[in-house]
Amino acid sequence: MTVAALFSSGVGAHWPGTVLGAASALCFAVGAVVEQEATLASTSEGNLDLRQLVRRPAWLAGQAANAVGIVLQICALALAPVSIVQPLLAGGLVVALGIRSVKDRRWPVGRDLLGAALAAGGLAVFLAAAHPADVAQDRAPGNLAVLAATLVALALAGLSRLAKEGRRGALGAGLAAGIAMGIAAVLISAALKTLSSDGLGRALTGAALWGAVVVAIGAQIACQEAFARGSLAWSLPVLTVADPLAAVPAAWWLLHERLAPGHAAVWGTAAVVAAVGVVLLARAVEPAHPGADAGLAGRRA
Repeated sequence: MTVAALFSSGVGAHWPGTVLGAASALCFAVGAVVEQEATLASTSEGNLDLRQLVRRPAWLAGQAANAVGIVLQICALALAPVSIVQPLLAGGLVVALGIRSVKDRRWPVGRDLLGAALAAGGLAVFLAAAHPADVAQDRAPGNLAVLAATLVALALAGLSRLAKEGRRGALGAGLAAGIAMGIAAVLISAALKTLSSDGLGRALTGAALWGAVVVAIGAQIACQEAFARGSLAWSLPVLTVADPLAAVPAAWWLLHERLAPGHAAVWGTAAVVAAVGVVLLARAVEPAHPGADAGLAGRRA
């Protein structure tokens, strides 16, 4: 199959949503880097102080970037399948690497460049080969399915608060937050399907919309908990990888959105390559001042 044929039924068939999804990824990357520093500074004895956090201008700026990203993500999900929009978020880590390099006044090292190449290359191949179904053919899920997905996401978000401080805590909380974010994206897409098929009134009273709102709030809290557990180099990789890995099967279950099985060997391998690149990139996004974590640990002792 030619490259033109691949794109005609994949990214090329949903290019407006793809562009919006990429813009959303940029906003989320900026927000993640800014938020993490503010979140670490607002954590005492392993507990996140939300009252102190909301008074920090840096955290508010990160939330503003996230808000813009959410709006762009919703618009993207209205125009493209979940299996295109959510994997694009991983590409935003290239921007996060650039921001951190500028703040630290250093050039990216070989591992950073390798991670960027793997993430970008793997993502490009995945989006070209996955062939997600036309969003117009997706079906809105039933209330019972929405309720089940909402409860699973909220349970995971709640578990993030139980994660201990340190590397394992950051990994566990990041995993919970990433899965919750992926489910939230699918519920947003489901609400948009209800709006398109049944009108505004049905969408506003439907389970998908309110499930999406509740899960999105829980996922945001879980993200802050993950950032508060330690270095962004541990929380961000698993969070970024878990989001699309959870969103794609959730979209299959709730929306019956499917990827082309004939190219599974290609897009499956590409997804693994992109995930490796994401991990390498996110491990490079360390706090601007390495002593920050040590100082924080000293205040907790």
